[in-house]
Amino acid sequence: YTNMDKYQRQLATGRKINLPSDNPAGLVKSLRLRTNLVEGEQYLANINEGINFMETTDVALGDLTSILQRIRELAVKAATETNDSSAHRAIADEIRELTDQITLVANTTYGTKHIFAGTNVTQPPYQEGFGTNSWAGNNEELQLEIGIGVKLTINLTDGAMKNFFTGNGTDPGVTDFCRTLANDIEAGNIEQVDAALTTADKFIENLLTARSTIGAKVNRLELQQSRLDSTQISYTSLLAQNEDADIAEVIMNLKMQESVYRASLAAGARIIQPSLVDFLR
Repeated sequence: YTNMDKYQRQLATGRKINLPSDNPAGLVKSLRLRTNLVEGEQYLANINEGINFMETTDVALGDLTSILQRIRELAVKAATETNDSSAHRAIADEIRELTDQITLVANTTYGTKHIFAGTNVTQPPYQEGFGTNSWAGNNEELQLEIGIGVKLTINLTDGAMKNFFTGNGTDPGVTDFCRTLANDIEAGNIEQVDAALTTADKFIENLLTARSTIGAKVNRLELQQSRLDSTQISYTSLLAQNEDADIAEVIMNLKMQESVYRASLAAGARIIQPSLVDFLR
C-alpha cells in the first residue's frame, strides 16, 4: 500500500522526487540546479536592463549628433558672404532653438534614471546658465552584475559628457559654443563662424567615440545574454532528467503494485476463513 501511494504521488505531480526521503542525493542536485536557474534569470534581467539603458543612451547620442550636424550645416551656410542680415538672423534663431533641444537631451532619462548623471541618477545633471553651466552628475560607474563576479559599466564615465556639455575649464561646452556661434552669425562675424566649424567637428567626433563605446558594450551584453540562454536550457534539461517522472514507467509500476495489493487481499481472505462466530454476528 505504501508503494502504491508513492507511485500515485509521482503520477499526480509528474515528479519522482516529492519528499527528501525519495532520493536525498537527487534532491541536493535539484536544489543546486534550481539555484543556478534563479541566478541565471536574474542575470538575464540585469542584461536586459543594461541593454535598454545603453540603447536609450545611444539614441540620445544620435540625437545630439544630428543636431550638431545641422548646426554645422547652418554655420557653413552662414559663412557664405552672399547672406544678408535677415538671413543671418534666421540662421541664428534656428541654432538657438537647436541649442535648447541639446539642453533637453542632456537630461534624458531611462525610466526615472538620468543616463548622463553617473550614479546620481535621480537628479537632472545639466543645469544651464549662459557662461555658468553646472553639472550635478558625477563620474562614478553605474555597474550591473551580468555573471558570477562579473560586472559591466553601462554609463559613460571619465567626465566625457560633463566636458561635452559644460566644458573643461579651457574649452566651452556645447551649449555655450552654440549660443556664441548664433551670436556671431547674427552679428555677421564670418571669421569666427569659420573657426567654429573646427570646434563643431570635434564635438561630433566626441559623440561618435561615445557611441562606439556604447555599441561595444551592447555587443558584449548580447553575447553574454546568448550564453546565459543556452546555459538556462541546459540546466532545465538536467533538472528534468533528475526529478521528472517517466509517466509510462510510473503507470506500469502502479498497476503492478495494485495487482500485488489485490493478490494480498485475496490471499488474506483465503487464509482467514469465516467461523461460526462470524455468522452469529
